[in-house]
This record gives sequence, structure tokens and C-alpha cells, in this order.
Amino acid sequence: MRMVRPFLICCLFCAASLSPAAAHRLKLFATLENETISGYAFFVGAGRAQDAEIVIADQSGKEIAGIQTDAKGAFAWKSDGVQTYRLTANTGDGHVATSLIDKNRFAPASDEDEDETNATRLSVAEIERAVDAAVARQLRPLIEAQEKAEARIRFNDVMGGIGMIIGLAGIALWASARRRKS
Repeated sequence: MRMVRPFLICCLFCAASLSPAAAHRLKLFATLENETISGYAFFVGAGRAQDAEIVIADQSGKEIAGIQTDAKGAFAWKSDGVQTYRLTANTGDGHVATSLIDKNRFAPASDEDEDETNATRLSVAEIERAVDAAVARQLRPLIEAQEKAEARIRFNDVMGGIGMIIGLAGIALWASARRRKS
């Protein structure tokens, strides 16, 4: 009886310190190109989430649109205007992921007045919009690679899990051996 209490305390401590498994965690990648929000939903260590529901809400949380991912897990939606959008992917089986598109990522709006200074501003705004679109196209593969790298299950994670299992088994065997000696 004396050994049972420390063993239970150890088991409770180990159970409390565990974090949830990320083997099938859902991630949502979203980017903005030419005022179209596009991206895809994918499972960490698995494939893309097909037919996942994507809910698009504005900055106040009001649902604006609902779309579904295609057979490749991809989606695209033309934005209603310049504002912050929160995208939520839901596969329907308990996997949910969110992504935020900040209003600062949109190209600045241009004024269309007749005088010369506004015409110069318009051309600058057009140039900025074109540069933003080009940079977004170039950065998309880098951002995708970063998302995949962050989501990948690492060798250290696997070895840590195996070490935890071996450690718990060792504690259980030690406790049973002490019990037999008593």
C-alpha cells in the first residue's frame, strides 16, 4: 500500500504534463493575391483536407461566406472589401483550424480625381498594387514551405514519445518488482 500512493502520484503527474497529440492536426494556409483569398487545408503528416467547410468571418465575427475545399483541399474566395478576415476550416469530425488575413495586407485604395497630383498618386497606387501582387506570388511558396515545416512531426517528437512510454513502463515494472519483494 505504501508503494501504490507514490506510483499513483507519479502517474497523475505524468498524465497532467502530457500535451495533446499532433499526428492529425488540421492546419489552414491562406494568402491574399489580387484581393482573392486562397489557400488550402491540410492534416499534419497526412494529406490535404477534402470537402472541408471554410467559414469566412469579418473582424466583428459575423459570418460573411461559407465555401468548401475542393478535391485537392484548396479554396479561393473574392473578398468583399478591405477588412480583416478570419477563416475557419472545419472537417466535421472535430478537426478545426483558423487563419487570419489582416486588412493591412490589402493594396491601398486609389483615388480617381482629375488633377495632376491625383493622377500621379493613382499611378503610384497602381505600381504599389502590382508590386504587392508580384511579391505575394513570390512569397506564397516560401510561406507554404514554412507552414509545412512547422507542422511536420519531428524525429525528436517521436523519440520523446517513445522515451515517455519506456519510462512509464520502467516505473510500472519497478513498482511491481518492489511489490513482489514485500
